[in-house]
Amino acid sequence: MGYIRDHIKHLPSPSITLKGHWMAPLGFETGQKIEVITEPGQLIIRLAGQG
Repeated sequence: MGYIRDHIKHLPSPSITLKGHWMAPLGFETGQKIEVITEPGQLIIRLAGQG
């Protein structure tokens, strides 16, 4: 878990970057739409329309 700077307010903002060829066999291709579901203590990332 990292952070990026909010250039307007100069405050750190949490961020996550996922990349790599390992994602393609899971169905995550460049340009693929995803859904991010939030629950206490976890994020679920899945292909859009798969749930």
